[in-house]
Amino acid sequence: LGKSGLDVSVISIGTGGGQAPNLLRYCISKGVNFIHTSTGYKGGSAIKNVGEAIKGQRDKVVLALKITWEPSDIKALDRALASLGVESVDLALYNIHNRKEVTDPKYAKAAVQLKKSGKIKSIGLTTHGDMAGCMAAALDEGFYDVLMPSYNMSMKEECAPVFERAAKDNVGIMLMKAENQLGTLTFQKAIPLYLELPAVATINKTISSFKHCEDLLAAVATPVEAADRREVERIARIAMAGHCTMCGVCTAACPHGVAVADLVRCSDYYLNCPDHLTEVEDTLAGLPASARPQACRACGACETACPQHLPIRHHLHRVATALA
Repeated sequence: LGKSGLDVSVISIGTGGGQAPNLLRYCISKGVNFIHTSTGYKGGSAIKNVGEAIKGQRDKVVLALKITWEPSDIKALDRALASLGVESVDLALYNIHNRKEVTDPKYAKAAVQLKKSGKIKSIGLTTHGDMAGCMAAALDEGFYDVLMPSYNMSMKEECAPVFERAAKDNVGIMLMKAENQLGTLTFQKAIPLYLELPAVATINKTISSFKHCEDLLAAVATPVEAADRREVERIARIAMAGHCTMCGVCTAACPHGVAVADLVRCSDYYLNCPDHLTEVEDTLAGLPASARPQACRACGACETACPQHLPIRHHLHRVATALA
């Protein structure tokens, strides 16, 4: 995984689903050695499940922890480590979704302190807004070891220069939400294509069952025919038509500070991914009142700016009502 030096499985586990310890242990037994978690997932139960699953086998697991608190808050980090039952994690990921915030000097300063403390070995950035812009800004900053963007094949052209630069700078990439709108079978065909991308070392996935784990590992080992390659890229373009690509343009355009892209993502999950509703709850709970849909003035600036021409105000209304 780039200059982090971490040796990770090409399929890694995201724990937004709060999977039970026995499922996590099964994945580890199959060679899936990389687990990403957060104190906010599944109301705080996910990180405790990870801690239970890795008891007695910490040496077999690479741990990544999303930092959702102020990066200098060591007490918050200590609480997260206590939930995991460990003294340190291998990778900490700042959770940032706009390129301006990426350049805030507090993150570089905290990275030095975290590494010096011995509680964090490597530093990364996770983002699901303005992916290309945030990743480019992170590479400019120069201290990141790993990038974790939301990504699928519909973003290939936009993100290609950033991935190539990351490979040149030896910054590892772990992909998340790579199945978005593709469907299970198309996603499994796409897995080898994702792993061909420059700097990409692993695909982070919420593994939901023993069979799901086996299917993903089988997909890694399945050669991709030229026809499948063309079909996957065609389906990705069609599947994302009319769906949020999480480019972040809408959020930047909002004059009232509403977290538009986050809320549209919540609306999409509500419609298309009912198994992600806990992530919706976590996302909404983490937003200040000034960024929630109730702060929207229906001015339409977000819709005007949206390159996908989405009915964003309708999405915001759905979040304010159905998900309130």
